Amino acid sequence: KFLRTALKELVLICSDQPGLLGPKALFVFMGLCFSRDEIYWLLRHNENPPPRQGKVKLQEDLVDRYLPELLFHMEELRSLVRKYSQVIQRYYVQYLAGYDAVALAQMIQNTAVTSEEDNVLLSSICQKISELSVDNVEDPDHVFDFLGLRLDWGRLQSYLSSGKNPVLAQQKDLAALLNTVSFHTRMVDNLDEMIIETSD
Repeated sequence: KFLRTALKELVLICSDQPGLLGPKALFVFMGLCFSRDEIYWLLRHNENPPPRQGKVKLQEDLVDRYLPELLFHMEELRSLVRKYSQVIQRYYVQYLAGYDAVALAQMIQNTAVTSEEDNVLLSSICQKISELSVDNVEDPDHVFDFLGLRLDWGRLQSYLSSGKNPVLAQQKDLAALLNTVSFHTRMVDNLDEMIIETSD
């Protein structure tokens, strides 16, 4: 009941104030994940109920008469994300260019990364996100593609985590910031896949 109520409130808030979809996107996707997991749990345990222990009535725990309502709220939330995808994109483009790029540039200056190759990868990530503009979101011909940036971050993780002296273990702030940047880029160029990943 808690999950259903929380999802209903999230749908009501986001439909009333669609501008909140940007800053609350993580909560939206968390709600969709929790709902999906709840449905999977019910389906799995309904098909294969655990063995009875004593006089416990398991069938009551495995039947949810309000499951269609949960599915309805999930679908409403998914349609809100699709409908207002440009709002989410605009928010995260501004966030990437206005905060993430500045924070990453400062961190690059203060970080002693081992090789020139690592510095080149970090600088290219920083440059790519600092060049973003809201005009790109409003341009119908512009297609965002940050897959290369996320792959560069994956490469950088492997370079900095290997060897006798793993640099990434000492640079936890850098790793946290780049993971956040990776998530923010997915909010810009990969929303449909995020919806499928969290609620299909």
